[in-house]
Amino acid sequence: MKKSTNLFAVLFDKLGLQKNPLRYWRFWLLLLFPLTLLLRACAEHIPSFADLYCDRIYRYVSRFGHRVSGLFPFSVGEWLLYVGMAAIIVFIVAVIVVTVKRKGKRLRTLLSSIVSLACAVSVTLFLFYTNCGLNYYRSDFQTLSGLSTKPTSADTLYDTCVWLAQNAAHSGQNVSRDDKGEMKLSGDTSHLAAQYVNHLHQKYDFIYDGYGSPKGVLASRGMSFCCITGVYFPFTFEANVNTDIPAYSIPETMCHELCHVRGFMHEEDANFLAFLACIHSDNDDFVYSGSMLALAYASNALYSADKDKYYRLVSEYYTDEMMTDIHRHTEYWQQFETPVAETASQLNDIYLRSNAQDNGIKSYGKMTDLVIAYYDSEILP
Repeated sequence: MKKSTNLFAVLFDKLGLQKNPLRYWRFWLLLLFPLTLLLRACAEHIPSFADLYCDRIYRYVSRFGHRVSGLFPFSVGEWLLYVGMAAIIVFIVAVIVVTVKRKGKRLRTLLSSIVSLACAVSVTLFLFYTNCGLNYYRSDFQTLSGLSTKPTSADTLYDTCVWLAQNAAHSGQNVSRDDKGEMKLSGDTSHLAAQYVNHLHQKYDFIYDGYGSPKGVLASRGMSFCCITGVYFPFTFEANVNTDIPAYSIPETMCHELCHVRGFMHEEDANFLAFLACIHSDNDDFVYSGSMLALAYASNALYSADKDKYYRLVSEYYTDEMMTDIHRHTEYWQQFETPVAETASQLNDIYLRSNAQDNGIKSYGKMTDLVIAYYDSEILP
């Protein structure tokens, strides 16, 4: 007669707790999960913890990891994602097959598989928070720079939009265009993006330099179906960019993701820093891209505040080239208005809200306050 299997005895055996737990590797991997929770709690509740972590640890680890992944001309993160998805499928099939075959040890086999899965989840969460998640709790750009935002009038918003439109109109006349009049990129855009974002360190020493270029994603079209223009992959410290989107959006998107690599995870910060990198460059592609991005958010705010001023702005300051690119942008994204895109946007909103961004996907548009403050303090004087 077989002895009855004790569930806890099997579990303790798999964790190595019946022997010396300090010598059992899965025990240590599982300990990463409570350590991750502790780190997040410290970042969330202890002032300056995330700032110290980012400045003393993350900046060096991320720079090293970014340079290692930069040795490869393709996105290592994209291929790791494919391999990971395949590994999950293989793991599930293997667990089912092995569990069925081991008739007398099915419970033991199943528990062993669950422990292995828990180890993988524990390591993944630890790497996510140490390479990305803790930075959501660091001081934002406004705090670090001292840039002061305040409630603004429709007139000030209009003046800011005029400044942005004039920048876009001027630079837009100098960019390359195809036979349809739409902007097309010229030169090594990814290399220039790295150069311009690195230059921000000269004005703001808390923005780390020494990072390389962003990378285009092979499955860019698939990213568009999910309404994703770029993504920071924290496990390889790579800035990944959707290269299928309209060309005038790409330079700003590259700079945006490179700002995430530097530890600025809040979307309004990444948007604003990308805007600064673009408009202070000596390249019309980047000036145009950054100005058009900021103008899109600012003009939407102007439309809500004063429709008459919005229509005046469009009629007096938007050039034919600008309107061509705006229409192309609208047409491009209309084809992806599907339940898949809606679900992806909802998931992104949940993700942002769960990581210290209470405004969710609306955080992207909060850059308008920073642009207005920058216009008041840096441009008007």
